[in-house]
Amino acid sequence: MSLAHPPRRRHAETPPPGSATTVTSYDRKLAGILAAAAHVFAAQGYDRASIREVAEQAGVSVPGLYHYVRSKDELLYLIQLHAFESLLERHRRDAPGITDPAARLEILLRNHLDRFLANLDELRVCAREIDRLTGDHRARIEAVQREYFAVAVRIFVDLGQQRGPLTVDPRTAALAMFGSINWVSTWYRAGSSPSADVLAARLLTLYLDGVLPRAGAASLQAAGERFPCA
Repeated sequence: MSLAHPPRRRHAETPPPGSATTVTSYDRKLAGILAAAAHVFAAQGYDRASIREVAEQAGVSVPGLYHYVRSKDELLYLIQLHAFESLLERHRRDAPGITDPAARLEILLRNHLDRFLANLDELRVCAREIDRLTGDHRARIEAVQREYFAVAVRIFVDLGQQRGPLTVDPRTAALAMFGSINWVSTWYRAGSSPSADVLAARLLTLYLDGVLPRAGAASLQAAGERFPCA
């Protein structure tokens, strides 16, 4: 970076919020800047938002902001990177040794909702603005998203193997699940909507009833179609 700022820590060394890694004052400040950027991007859209507006929202000067990031594009990249790396880390922490796929699905739902219901601006940015990323930033976020999506697909594969053929293929089930839980950004209201734990339990029931065959229910299985579980 050409600006004469003090040396910055490489972002690869900055733990995502929720990480078990020791959090420093640098990390806390960066997290505050990313939250401010998410708020501005969610309210105005990425294209219309300016670095100056992000700095004002974060309570720092523009040169001070450039101590932490190089550009608006890097802000968007780090918002998404921290979100998805945090979700992956929480799942690795909470799900090891749990063989029941329904229990793993509930963990994934609870962690996803717990993070994003507390950070709705972040969710809106992650859902709407990935197409604004290019190059290495885009490739890195897509790789992390694929890893997170694969966790969900594996859970649905295991559900089918444990309880019987699914009524939809695992990939479609995972896509539908993420579509519905990310849509909470349009209707969730803190204080009047269910908590992350309650909502995760309700959605778990919905997804299990939706992907597992029911006695007497009209389904694709009645027509003789089966979806592979692996």
